[in-house]
Amino acid sequence: MCGRYANWLRERDIADAFAVAEVADDARRLPPSWNVAPTQLARVVTLTPEGSARRLIAARWGLVPAWAKDPSIGSRMVNARCETVAEKPSFRSAFAKRRCLVPANGYFEWQVRDDGKQPFFIHPPTDEPLAFAGLWETREEEDGRTFSFTIVTRAAVGDLATIHDRQPVMLNEDAREAWMDVDTSPDELSTALLSDGPVVEARPVSRAVGNVRNNDPSLVAPLEA
Repeated sequence: MCGRYANWLRERDIADAFAVAEVADDARRLPPSWNVAPTQLARVVTLTPEGSARRLIAARWGLVPAWAKDPSIGSRMVNARCETVAEKPSFRSAFAKRRCLVPANGYFEWQVRDDGKQPFFIHPPTDEPLAFAGLWETREEEDGRTFSFTIVTRAAVGDLATIHDRQPVMLNEDAREAWMDVDTSPDELSTALLSDGPVVEARPVSRAVGNVRNNDPSLVAPLEA
């Protein structure tokens, strides 16, 4: 699964890395975060309504389908499994029409140990940003139009499987293009979701990340022996 991640990327870094042409005002106002948690607002890259360019928007983490009567359903849909995302009613419409990229510096995962759960920060060895495969939705609320998103996950591979059995889908550059192309076929999308992602490494970090009120660079610092 993916229940926490970090994004302290600058607006310009996201625009350059993901070919963003437009930036929504609310996305521009979001501060950096070392502890993005479900139900919080975060930056995601979608297509413009006409589909001709990419835009950076602010969306709430936890997908709320347009047909949902209660927006609180989003707290239960922060992740979508790649194995069922094309068929599950909550996600299939967004999978077909509303795919997005979720920029990140890295994500957190907890390994179960005899002395409790140890968090790890999983990130590229360089400063290159990650792109999680995501889905987004929009709906009209009393206070205006709102956006929400979910992060697609897959079975963990390689060393990541020793920490947890699931991981977010981290797209390489070719897979990003396929994921965002409106003409990509369902089979090609499935291939993109299971393609080799970027190289990442994991380091143990402080358990302070478990508290959503904590949000500063110390959360991603290596844990001292």
